[in-house]
Amino acid sequence: MKNNKTAFIVLGVILLVNAFFVNYAYLSAGKFPEGIMAVSITIMSFCMAYLSDHFAAKDERAQKIRERGVFVSYFWMLGIIIILMALVNPYVGPVQLSAYHLLLLIASLYISVVFLNMVYYARKY
Repeated sequence: MKNNKTAFIVLGVILLVNAFFVNYAYLSAGKFPEGIMAVSITIMSFCMAYLSDHFAAKDERAQKIRERGVFVSYFWMLGIIIILMALVNPYVGPVQLSAYHLLLLIASLYISVVFLNMVYYARKY
């Protein structure tokens, strides 16, 4: 399993550099950072580097980490979607986003939240 951990770390570093340059180009142009999915995949890669040792054994603990991480992420995402609905309200909301950008943001946040929750519960259990 040491090779998986190293592969995830190397992939995470490559994706981090890629995400930085892509998002920097969008932000410096004053546009919505469309490379935000690369940031969430970077987070996923680093989380999987940490979780690879925990998930190597197919035991109850690994299953509980997966179940709890996804279960709690559901409630986090409900909260995030409620906040986004208040911010992106077309009548009084301070933020104007297209549907594509909103879905990109929700998908990126979901990926990040699920894997960060799994890391939290791996440390807790």
